[in-house]
Amino acid sequence: MIFQKLWRNYRVLVVMVPVIGLIHLGWYKIKSSPVFQIPYKDDIPEQDSLKLENLQKSQIQGK
Repeated sequence: MIFQKLWRNYRVLVVMVPVIGLIHLGWYKIKSSPVFQIPYKDDIPEQDSLKLENLQKSQIQGK
């Protein structure tokens, strides 16, 4: 009797909360899958701006 009253009054809530929870869990699993991860390359050193600046100055001075 209580379940029947609960189902009748809160049908949308009883259905939508688990559905939204499962959608959220699925999206989390998809996002955390290594297939969809963009590899982050931290191995590539950035060019030193001072080296470029010195190179340009030496070229100007050499001419």
